[in-house]
Amino acid sequence: MDYVEVGCEADLNVAIIRDHFDIVLTDYQLNWANGLQILKIVKQRYPDVPVLMVTGTGSEEIAVEGLRSGLSNYILKSHLERLPQAVHESLEKERLQKQYDEAILQLRNSEERYREIFEQGLTGIFVCTSQGKLLTCNPAFAHIFGFSSEEEALQTNMSSLYPSPTGYQDFLSLLEHKKRLEYHELDMVQRDGTPIYIVENVVGTFDEQDKLVEIKGYIFDTTERRKLADQLQQAQRLESVGLLVSGIAHDFNNMLGGILGYTSRGLSRVTPSHPLYDNLHHIQEIANRAAKMTHQLLAFSRRQVLEPRDVNLNGVVESLLSLFGKILADHIEIEFLPEPDLQIVHVDYAQIEQVLMNLCVNAHDAMPDGGTLVIKTANVPYEEAYLHSRGQLERADYVLITIQDDGIGMDEQTRAHIFEPFFTTKEIGKGTGLGLSMVHGIIGQHNGFIDVKSAPGQGTEFSIYLPTIGSHIVEYSPINDTNAVPPAVRGGDEMVMVVEDDPDLRCLMEEALAEYGYTVMSAADGVEGLKIFQEHQGEIALVVSDLVTPRMKGKELYDAIHLINEDIKFLFVSGYQANQISQNFVLDKGFAFLQKPFDLDELAAKVREILD
Repeated sequence: MDYVEVGCEADLNVAIIRDHFDIVLTDYQLNWANGLQILKIVKQRYPDVPVLMVTGTGSEEIAVEGLRSGLSNYILKSHLERLPQAVHESLEKERLQKQYDEAILQLRNSEERYREIFEQGLTGIFVCTSQGKLLTCNPAFAHIFGFSSEEEALQTNMSSLYPSPTGYQDFLSLLEHKKRLEYHELDMVQRDGTPIYIVENVVGTFDEQDKLVEIKGYIFDTTERRKLADQLQQAQRLESVGLLVSGIAHDFNNMLGGILGYTSRGLSRVTPSHPLYDNLHHIQEIANRAAKMTHQLLAFSRRQVLEPRDVNLNGVVESLLSLFGKILADHIEIEFLPEPDLQIVHVDYAQIEQVLMNLCVNAHDAMPDGGTLVIKTANVPYEEAYLHSRGQLERADYVLITIQDDGIGMDEQTRAHIFEPFFTTKEIGKGTGLGLSMVHGIIGQHNGFIDVKSAPGQGTEFSIYLPTIGSHIVEYSPINDTNAVPPAVRGGDEMVMVVEDDPDLRCLMEEALAEYGYTVMSAADGVEGLKIFQEHQGEIALVVSDLVTPRMKGKELYDAIHLINEDIKFLFVSGYQANQISQNFVLDKGFAFLQKPFDLDELAAKVREILD
């Protein structure tokens, strides 16, 4: 044991500052002070250090005063044999006091942490009786179920937060059987009936007869996660359907090309008075309608070749407003609210026109008794756009264009299917069900996304987000002049090679180009086409090739021919884009492209344009 002996006031002051003591022993009567004064000095600096006083007097007044001032013990000199025991008891008492103080501090900290979790956490915490009466809950619980406060939440019964009358009883039966439920997923409703999706961990308290008397638990609101999962599942389903649709559309376009080609050739050989003229004309009209449908299918499956350019969406809407006024009923008011400093997007002008037209026509159909169609544009930063997306988003700022109606609206089940091809709520014969699927495909192909808000009787709002290119100024010009008279198609005497795997379409292309004066060589695939080019490389001026042919794709054929003749000209045709690589190949190299099915005169005009 180490100790320090103090014999005067100066030594005491030095020792108090320099050293730390586990216990202090002092006589009451000192030459320079008394024990009560020593006690006061020690306690001022070390309030937790025990102090024992030894005295020769048995004054009760001194003992009482000392104990009031924090004296641990008072020992008479006539009983010094008690000193060791008194020292031990004082030290032990101090040790226990420290443990007690630390335990109290930990308890307070724990209570504070629990209070913060209970009052400020995002997890809903509750206790209720088996009859559903809420005994306590935290603010998060009240917020999850749409209550303004815990007090308001405590006025409700848990059974009213289940979507069906038997929902709470089913929950009780399950809990009575399992005693506790971990990560239990279930559908519940907010106080106003809004559906929400919950994951809960609950435990039951049972009495001696194993009867459920109380339920404690905490809940997580997984509504947003559930919506994202549903959106992802829908996107995957649409992608699968898109792959199937694109393959069918490719083959169908080849067949339509043959039908339209032979019909066109038949019409060119008969006069309007001929008995077959009307029949051929009707066949052509029906085939054109079918071609339009496959065009929509390709848009849905994102297999079109786009022709993007810098566009101000305000200009697109303004150019369509007069057309909307003619198409939409008189009892529908159109309101356009443009963002004055709207940023520029890089899009296919015609495709975006088609998107807006389809959405506005849908809005018109949703307001049979009239209403207001509101079109708005706005600049949206990446962070805000991300909140409305499915989590996978191009890192850029976005332009938002909103089409809002106050029509009949849609329920949740309808919203889940609106982008699926051939899904429609219209009467038979009133629509194909391809309009919104085409919109979905076009926007997705432009690296954008669509957010839909709708409820029965509350109208519908389509919000389209398209990535910007960071500019604000672009010269507006329409994509084409629909009233312009097409120029007469000129022919030529150059040699053209046609590479097409469909025999009917290949034959039609040969005959049509030959009628315009061209010398035509043809091949059924890329390998055969390369062989023909090697034999006639000095004569062939243009290669017309399908992008997807057996044995050698269009890109591979171009690469091989380009090694032989760098100046050779190409025109690519396709019923669909097999993959993004082919599409980027066509766009990046700046090649001319014709989407199947095409008119034979259109083919001849394109050939002449390229050769000139």
